[in-house]
Amino acid sequence: MFLRITKIAVEVVGLVAMTSAAALCSEWETADQKQKVDKKLVEVETVIQKGPFKDDWDSLKQYQVPNWYQDAKFGIFIHWGLYSVPGYANEWYSRNMYQQGDDAFKHHVATYGPQSKFGYKDFIPLFKAEKFDAHHWAKVFKEAGAQYVVPVAEHHDGFAMYDSDFSRWTAAKMGPKLDVIGELAKAVREEGLVFGTSSHRAEHWWFMSGGKKIESDVQDPKYADFYGPAEADYSNPDEEYARNWLARSCELVDKYKPQVMYFDWWIGETPVFTPYLKKFAAYYYDRAAEWEKGVVLNTKDKAFVPGTAVQDVEKGKLPGINPVAWQTDTSVSWRSWAYLKDDQLKDSSYLIRTLIDAVSKNGNLLLDIGPKPDGTIPEAQENVLLGIGEWLKVNGEAIYGTRPWIVNGEGPTQESGGKFSESDVKYQEGDVRFTRKGNILYILSMVPPTKPFQVALLGKRKAPGITIKEVTLVGSTETVKWERSDESLTLPAPAQPGTSPVVYKAVLEGSLLGGLNIQTISSSFTAKSVIQNYDSGEAVKEVTLSVNGKGVSSKLVTVGAQSALAFDFPYEASEAGLYKVSLSVPGQEVLSAQATLPAMDLSGEWFFSKGDDPSWQKPAFDDSGWEKVKLPAKWEDHGYKCEYCYGWYRKHVVIPEEWKGHSIILPLGKIDDSDISYFNGKEIGRMGTFPPNFNTAWNQERHYEVPAKLIHFGKDNVISIRVYNGIGGAGLYEGPLGRIEVK
Repeated sequence: MFLRITKIAVEVVGLVAMTSAAALCSEWETADQKQKVDKKLVEVETVIQKGPFKDDWDSLKQYQVPNWYQDAKFGIFIHWGLYSVPGYANEWYSRNMYQQGDDAFKHHVATYGPQSKFGYKDFIPLFKAEKFDAHHWAKVFKEAGAQYVVPVAEHHDGFAMYDSDFSRWTAAKMGPKLDVIGELAKAVREEGLVFGTSSHRAEHWWFMSGGKKIESDVQDPKYADFYGPAEADYSNPDEEYARNWLARSCELVDKYKPQVMYFDWWIGETPVFTPYLKKFAAYYYDRAAEWEKGVVLNTKDKAFVPGTAVQDVEKGKLPGINPVAWQTDTSVSWRSWAYLKDDQLKDSSYLIRTLIDAVSKNGNLLLDIGPKPDGTIPEAQENVLLGIGEWLKVNGEAIYGTRPWIVNGEGPTQESGGKFSESDVKYQEGDVRFTRKGNILYILSMVPPTKPFQVALLGKRKAPGITIKEVTLVGSTETVKWERSDESLTLPAPAQPGTSPVVYKAVLEGSLLGGLNIQTISSSFTAKSVIQNYDSGEAVKEVTLSVNGKGVSSKLVTVGAQSALAFDFPYEASEAGLYKVSLSVPGQEVLSAQATLPAMDLSGEWFFSKGDDPSWQKPAFDDSGWEKVKLPAKWEDHGYKCEYCYGWYRKHVVIPEEWKGHSIILPLGKIDDSDISYFNGKEIGRMGTFPPNFNTAWNQERHYEVPAKLIHFGKDNVISIRVYNGIGGAGLYEGPLGRIEVK
């Protein structure tokens, strides 16, 4: 709570009063707005009571991702608002202009004057949108090959780009005096595209907090309903704010009937939102049932329980094929989600490869643009979009309506997964991705080949169950002289390869077993796989599960014509150990994997202590008095809020005697900011650096190997982790913090 008493001018002639920040916080929502919120939430409850979805996770797990979304593959995201006027640094300008010492703060003072004289609200008259043409935007998006469009209806700054009943601070009532979201919805739908919306209002609770620490207009009570609550950074909102958030979110649903709803990251970072997230999802899905339209609710991180919404991986990717549809979102800009006057853009070919990689893994790409404050899309951004569209006009059949093959790709270039793992990857010749549609397999060469290249996974030995009938080059009439050996399928380079990915189209017959995945729980595992049938009639295949070289069960799997079917085999083990698991179909390659039982999971309870002491790495140290915390979680989740400070974790594990002689891999997930990790007192890995030469590694996954010689098999072992935090969140905050892997 902000305790300092601040001098604030109030609109009473001749009166200057001293008002506390606590009083300011109570004024962010007027009595009239509260009444409107109450009325809206009564409506929300009524809809949920009558609808098929209820506000509990079990009910919400009945949600099904609509086919239109799985077929669409490519959408447009739009960040456009007051922050577009300064066009400086990034879309967090509204916050950073009040953060003393920040580059945006210095720029603002130098360009517009002190924040007490020219605040963020003063950009509203400059946000004229005088050249905004929703129909032109929609035509550009269609030409780009996008199938759905998701503008940000309200960003963290609190200025709504739609006609909200809960705020006067909207583009419909101020600035351009246009219901931007309404106009876009109409234009987008007229072009035959699907319309969605995004709300980032949750973060507004703390977004403008810097304005309370300096002399600024944030402290003026006349603007409390715009800048407020402006609470402490990343603090938990109160119930009143969460109720307001729910009312505004449901208002977007009712006014614009979006078929995509996208919330930004922070709604999953605080438990206050949890019951309101469930209510929103139920309300949204119940409204969609009334509309008889399939909708998508995108979720980041842990906001929604898996299976109740569609996962979004911000500026990142997944390591392989996901069994359910997912999405990555990124920007045409390397530096910002919003318009910048001196921007640096990604080129069309880079973004086409991003799209291909996502689609090969059962995902979609939501690509962001940042229009100018006058309402025009910068010419350079428009050219990037049209470049993607030109490629899709030729090669779109390998993207739209496709599903994953047995694997997503092959090639020499290795990529990391997870959010914020985006980088300008230097793909090489031989890097390919696969997509499938019926009996057609698309082979997408990420780098146009200049010489013949081999696809190993399509060799007769790797894929004996299929026959390749024909191979053509999409968008070309040239003859493809291909050759298939035991080792690979050899494809020629195109006569005119160009600079963007090229697509080969293979017609298949037969069937293929693939995608073996082992899921372990305690003393049992389940072998999951899929059979793809490329023939015009159904296929019946006998699949056998073998464990340690011995067949233990089999079943007949019937797969429809030119379709795929997933299936699984459960197995209960009688003792701990390493199990070699295989699946086989007569005449096809045997799929093999390894299962480690019991399944030992590093998520869950750990010991935690604030501070720093070198003795805490020692196995004999008595940690019984330390706090017990559940991981993954941020320090703030267990009450430790600090910057430029240390904390330690410890966990005791018994490694089974049956694993003796094997080294193990500890998946410790992502640690914010830097760590040194120990096993039985010996360092096993570190990422980032500690003061005085501090450098963060908050975004990197830790997978540390423990050699067998350090392990006390059948006895107690101690994992200890020293963590240093710079600013923001901290700790073992995100997975994959999970099952110990055996080498």
